[in-house]
Amino acid sequence: MALPVDLNSTEISLIKGLKQHRGFSQQKIVAYFSQPRRTVHANIVSDIINDVRYPEEPVASSEMVRYFLEHWSEDYRNHLWATVCAELGRTPQADNLEFIYRYHPVGQGVFCSGSFTREHDGPFRWTYDCGTEKGRQLDDRAEHVRREIDDLAAEQSWPTTPTPHLNLVTLSHFDEDHLSGLIDLVSRFTVGTLLLPYLTPWRRLVVALQERPELDSALFALLQEPTAYLLERFGGRIEQIMLVPGNGGGAANPPLLSPDGPPPDGGEDTLRGLKAPIDDPAEPEPDNEGFGGDAGLLRGDEVRMLRQGAAITIDRAWEFVPYNDARLAHLIDDGFKHDARPLAAQVRDHSLSEDTREDALDALIKLYDKRFKTPRAEKNSARRRNEISLFLYSGPIGRVSLNRISETVPRHRLKQAAVGHSLRLGIDDRFGQMFTGDGYLHTPNRWRDFTTFFGKRLRRAGFFQVMHHGSRANWHKGIGSALDPIASIFCSDPGGHLHHPHPDVLADFAGHTPQQVDAFHGWRVHGRYELLT
Repeated sequence: MALPVDLNSTEISLIKGLKQHRGFSQQKIVAYFSQPRRTVHANIVSDIINDVRYPEEPVASSEMVRYFLEHWSEDYRNHLWATVCAELGRTPQADNLEFIYRYHPVGQGVFCSGSFTREHDGPFRWTYDCGTEKGRQLDDRAEHVRREIDDLAAEQSWPTTPTPHLNLVTLSHFDEDHLSGLIDLVSRFTVGTLLLPYLTPWRRLVVALQERPELDSALFALLQEPTAYLLERFGGRIEQIMLVPGNGGGAANPPLLSPDGPPPDGGEDTLRGLKAPIDDPAEPEPDNEGFGGDAGLLRGDEVRMLRQGAAITIDRAWEFVPYNDARLAHLIDDGFKHDARPLAAQVRDHSLSEDTREDALDALIKLYDKRFKTPRAEKNSARRRNEISLFLYSGPIGRVSLNRISETVPRHRLKQAAVGHSLRLGIDDRFGQMFTGDGYLHTPNRWRDFTTFFGKRLRRAGFFQVMHHGSRANWHKGIGSALDPIASIFCSDPGGHLHHPHPDVLADFAGHTPQQVDAFHGWRVHGRYELLT
């Protein structure tokens, strides 16, 4: 005898959406939603479509309907397996979860997003970076980012959620194109937590001298007081800013749940929510010169400092582990401070004329170039400008088993393409991600610090975003085999003037499923897994 129909609200909304947006017949809809031991009769579908039953449930958007049809499979018929087990007097032995990774096609830049969903709960959504290379084609490149932001927002276009939301947004470093992308992103989404690398006042000044922003630019205002600027500009749209201190040369804290340990026992700690050990966000260094203090650090309810080496844990099932590889301390010696101090004070003094402040900024830039530029170079090298990059690990915690995984290639102006079985699925708990942004792993010391910090998590980091678009300057030979990722992702524009990725870097990752993400081709991974007892 069939079980009583027990459709959840998502299924009811999709039934309405399939009829409204696709014109599906009642019998066709029945075929999608009937499962073993659960039959959805045509008359029930008819009542739902005509609002005789469940009139309060909204109609699913066309985007949600498209997503459902693209990812529906026979496995979906067992979606309510927990209800079936309960009806048979058995207890389910696993906690089912799913994840989605998206590497967006924005050209020579990094824009990644993802979601983690526990069964019968809403998704936790995140992004990492939102930028593309600046240059003569900045407006065109920015359009790639805005297009992808619009597409990401459309996935949440439910009538009950007029403003899309991101639970966690990470900005790896401070430059003009990344700030522009962040402004576009926060203009479309509300943000639960914005994750930023913490920089002391002197380091913020050095970054400004490297980037050479205009005195009245948004980037210059951001670098003077990062948290104050963001909270003022996006008042109410960012719930909290979390700052990540420098690594300090040690190891990250161990995962909340070991890969060899049992799943959560239940109780309050398993409820939905973000958990992160925090410290007092006040300036950790007494030297408050350079760019001066950031007034936002005094807003304790809105600005927090992540404890050094700490992980951000979601529902005791997923974690984010940031790594602030800030290497500018050696540039800011006493000699530089002595020469820069009076000029920096003039730049900060808004009672002076704009011409005076601009002259002081120009003098600071010349001072910086004279002391720190690469020998015989006309200006400071790109390496200096990318010395700061917030690495981020994202992945499951506890004992897990991957049930299934699929990959597609979203293509700009074309239908997305399915991909064959290119992923090595034999190692079924290696579906964590490692984001490196524009970071450097080019020296033994950097490699040692990186591997010391992440430790055993690197084994789970099966999806590796290759540093700085595959630039040879950020890499050293043998990283590919040492990390052994299941997939290595190159976010770059091979046809651009830099021709990234470099052939040597690409060759190093050749045996690790290299994926090219450019202005036209993205990459998307969708997987289901379970927490094991």
